[in-house]
Amino acid sequence: MKSTDHQAACNKALARIIGRIMRSSGSKTMIAEIAKESIGNWAKDSILKKKIVAPALWAASRLGKPGTDGQDGSTAADVGTLLTELARKVNAARAVEQPCPAGTNGASIDAFLRNTDFGEILEMVEGADPHVIDGIRAFNEQFWKYPAKVGTLTMAANALLNTFIKATCEALKPIDEQFSPDLLADLLLSTVREIKGTNVAMLVNTVCELIRRIHTGSLRLGKGGRPLFQVYLAGLLNDCFPVIKPDLLKKARIALAEDTEAYANALSDAVKSNPAILLSYLSSIGAVKSSRARAISRKLRSVEETDQAGLDAAVSQSVSDFDTYEIAGLINTVCSVLERIHQARPDIVTSLAGGIVDSVDTEQVKRICAWLIPDLVDAIRPLVPVILPEIIRGFNDLTSPLSAAAGGEQ
Repeated sequence: MKSTDHQAACNKALARIIGRIMRSSGSKTMIAEIAKESIGNWAKDSILKKKIVAPALWAASRLGKPGTDGQDGSTAADVGTLLTELARKVNAARAVEQPCPAGTNGASIDAFLRNTDFGEILEMVEGADPHVIDGIRAFNEQFWKYPAKVGTLTMAANALLNTFIKATCEALKPIDEQFSPDLLADLLLSTVREIKGTNVAMLVNTVCELIRRIHTGSLRLGKGGRPLFQVYLAGLLNDCFPVIKPDLLKKARIALAEDTEAYANALSDAVKSNPAILLSYLSSIGAVKSSRARAISRKLRSVEETDQAGLDAAVSQSVSDFDTYEIAGLINTVCSVLERIHQARPDIVTSLAGGIVDSVDTEQVKRICAWLIPDLVDAIRPLVPVILPEIIRGFNDLTSPLSAAAGGEQ
C-alpha cells in the first residue's frame, strides 16, 4: 500500500473520531452555550436585534438538548486504527525513502535559532521574579482563607495515594499468578541482554571526559590557588550560612534524631507483635553475610589474578600518590582537638567512661567473659605458634631502645 493510502486511512479515522466527539451530548451542549453567549452579546439591549436572533437562539437551545452518548467502543476502535495507520505510514516511508540529508535537519534548527531572540526570552525570565512571587502570595492569601478546602485536598491526596498503591498491586498481580520464575526472569533480564555494551561504554567515556574538562577548566580559572568551583561554592555558602538560624538548625537535628528513635521504637513494637518477621530476619543473616563474604573474596581474587608487572606499576603509583605529610597532619589535628577537648573538660574521660562502667551489669559481663575468652583462646590456638613468636620479637625490638636508655641512665 502506498503512503498516500495510509494518509487517507489516517484522515478517515481521525474524521470519525472528531465527528463522534462533536456529536456527543457534552460537546453539543458546550457549542450551544457558546452560540447563545455570542448571540446574546451581539444583541445586548437592542429590541430589533433580539427579534432577529430569536430563531438562532431557539436553534441553539435545540442543539444543546441532552441526548445519549453511544458507548459502542467505536471511538476506541478508531483510535487504534489511527495509531496503526500512522505506524504503517512511517514504516512504508522508511522502506522506500533514503535517510534525510545531514543538512535538512540542520537547516530547520538553524531557522529556529535565527528567528528566536533568546535575549528577549532571558529578559522575560529575569523580570518574572517579582510577578511570580506576587502571584504566589496572592494565591496563598486567598487559598488559605478556606482551611476546609485545604483539608479536603489533603484527604483527596491520601485517597489518590491509596488508590495508586492498590492499582499497583492489581497491576503486578498477574506477574505473581501467571508468570513462572523462568519466564519472568527471561522477560525482565532480556533487557540487560539487549543493551549494547559499546553504547554504554561510549556514554561512560563522554561523561568522564565532561567531568575532566570541567575540573581542568576549574583549575585553570581558579583564584588564589583555589579551583573556581571552590571559589563559587565558598561564595554560595558564605551567603547562605549567615541567614541560617543556628538554634533552629540545632532543634531540627534533634527532632530528626528523635524521629529516628520513634521509628526504631515503632519497629520494635511491631516486631514484638509479629515475631515471625524478626525470626526470618535472623535466620537469613548467615546466608546474607556469606554472600557478601564471597563477593569480597572474588574482588580480592581478581587482584591476585592480575599480572605482576601491572600490579607492581599500579601499587607503585598509588604509594607515590599517597601523601604521608597530610596523613601526619590529620593525626596532629586529631591530637590537637583531643587536647582542646580535654582542656575544656579535664574530667570528660572519667565522667563518660565512669558513667558507662557504673551502669554496666558486672555479673552479666563476668558470665560472658567466663565462656567467651576460653572459646576465643581455643579458636585461635592453631595460630598462636605462628603469630605469637613474631609479636614477641616485634615487641622486643620496640622495647630494646627503651631498655638500653634505662640502663644508661642507671
